Amino acid sequence: MLRWGCFGLLVLSFAVMAEPVVPVIKVANLRLPDSGETWTSQRDRIATLMETLRPDVIVVQDVRQLANTPNPACWLGSRLKYSCDFISADRPSQPIRRGNAVLTRLSAQQDGITLLHGDSAPTAAGMQRLQLQQAQLNIYAASMCPRDNSAVSRGHQAADLRSWMDATADGLPSLIIGDFAAPTEELVRQLPGYQPARRNPSTRHGDARLSADAQHGMDVLYQVRSFADITQQAIQLPASDAQSPPEPLGMMATLRMTRIPEPAAVDEP
Repeated sequence: MLRWGCFGLLVLSFAVMAEPVVPVIKVANLRLPDSGETWTSQRDRIATLMETLRPDVIVVQDVRQLANTPNPACWLGSRLKYSCDFISADRPSQPIRRGNAVLTRLSAQQDGITLLHGDSAPTAAGMQRLQLQQAQLNIYAASMCPRDNSAVSRGHQAADLRSWMDATADGLPSLIIGDFAAPTEELVRQLPGYQPARRNPSTRHGDARLSADAQHGMDVLYQVRSFADITQQAIQLPASDAQSPPEPLGMMATLRMTRIPEPAAVDEP
């Protein structure tokens, strides 16, 4: 009887070992303090906070890169030992360049960049195909906040992003990490098949009072057919002696992949 019990436990152990590991990804969406004294005084504490949270991917919004000054997002990536990809529509020769940055500790298999045309000043969107355990997924980083913030401009940017994703996703699970000026209902209509990780989004400036035209703000949009068990948390820099209230930096989403395409099912680029 004892031997049968041991045999049963052995079979159960092999069954557990045979179950595939379900990939889980943690994605942070941040806005760092402006360059200058504020950033310099807080960057070490921000790096320590992100080391504790340990996201797989960090997208930094509204990065300002100055000539002869280290890019703050890439400084953070270097401190965390993450790769850093700065995405900007500005020419490299410009003294001040604005854009987003993608930091990751995962292996990037492919990347790309495109322009989103909304008003007179197009913005750049970036893409990385990342290896997460035995699975691959696409990360799209985009700031969709046209200067005139009209519904027409927002619609043009969303259409550009959709077209680019259709051409580059290759059937893989995909996430969109960005800052969105559109109200939530408009945003969901513009990007069918995607839902925001934040269930109760507030305005970009942290006002919890919602209105029909409130800007959705920073978020992670996930492909409904590819992810589940979505949780999100606010990222705040704890108070210090020189800073009494906690400073909001952004949010982090944790998502479980539910669809892992077979390698043969993924179209070759």
